Amino acid sequence: MNNRLRAALLLILLANILKKSPVYLLLYFLAFALFSRKEWRSLPVFVGIGISVGFFAELVGTRLCLPFGCYEYVNLQPQLFGVALFVPLAWAIFGSIAYLTASFIFSRKATRLLFGALLMVVFDLSIDPIMTSWDAWVWKTTTSMNWFGIPWTNYLGWFIVSLLIFYFYEQFSDASICSCLKRFGPAIYLLEVSTFALYAPASVKTPTLIALALSFLLLAPLTVRRLRDEGRSGPNGG
Repeated sequence: MNNRLRAALLLILLANILKKSPVYLLLYFLAFALFSRKEWRSLPVFVGIGISVGFFAELVGTRLCLPFGCYEYVNLQPQLFGVALFVPLAWAIFGSIAYLTASFIFSRKATRLLFGALLMVVFDLSIDPIMTSWDAWVWKTTTSMNWFGIPWTNYLGWFIVSLLIFYFYEQFSDASICSCLKRFGPAIYLLEVSTFALYAPASVKTPTLIALALSFLLLAPLTVRRLRDEGRSGPNGG
């Protein structure tokens, strides 16, 4: 592992330790800047697409109730046109982590994109309960089938928007990532979900712990299998 990659991973670890601090975003984007120098050169393209698609989806969502359901931002500031600016940045960060993880586990495009979108949904099993407990946003849509009060339509929307981000990224850039970075994807993903559970308010600790358990159930066997395959055939420089 080179010093630049080591520094970037340490920044991500520090970001998760300071997850409740405003520097969380800054530390992640500093790490991404280091990744983009060699290990993931097209990462800035992913971030740009994630922010753009994420902002557009939230703008449409707060006005037309599509594709997530009806909701409005309340305590999460600052906002632009009624959309909290933190959220498009979060789409880019969490999308990058989910895509990196899926890219390590699956080489086939369709499977990679679908699994990455699924990982984004699992992320939001933690994120949404935490944020609604702080009244960052308030749901107006109610459904009989829900996740601790959050309508199921939200998770369908997360899957669709994530899939669009991943699809556009692969259509409009060179999506190659160094294997030396890919193999850290599952660990970074599990670190994120673990710190969500660690820092979650007591009132929403249960959904975050379920999301953490689900993450391990999804990733542990697939990661072990991928590492075994890599060990037999040698690392792929992809």
